Amino acid sequence: MAQILVPYDGSDHSWKALEKALGMAEEGDEIIILYVIPAALIEEFAILDPEVSRARAHEMVNKAIDKAIAREIKAIGLVKEGNVAEEIINFASDMKVSLIIIGSIGTGKIGRFTLGSVAERVARHSDRPVMIIR
Repeated sequence: MAQILVPYDGSDHSWKALEKALGMAEEGDEIIILYVIPAALIEEFAILDPEVSRARAHEMVNKAIDKAIAREIKAIGLVKEGNVAEEIINFASDMKVSLIIIGSIGTGKIGRFTLGSVAERVARHSDRPVMIIR
């Protein structure tokens, strides 16, 4: 059984990464969909209810999970907060995932960050195999 980690932010490139993971998944594999709310976003919107951002992130993750379930692929979703690249790298290492499939560029609906620099950092510093999707 392989575990495939898909960092997800709702962008087109993260959607393509999810599609690739779903296409590669074999019977018994598990897709882990990880949404990281950037620390900068949390600080930037400190005057707003942080539950709003978390709720929107969970909503996006749930839609991604529904897509996997529709294809009869086991999927779980998580929402974390912090430095996006560090959270992805640490989670992948701790869980000993088989593969990280990440979009090359992302601009999440919640955050104004570019996943391109995140994808590069993940690829350079992860101890797990990384596939970058364009």
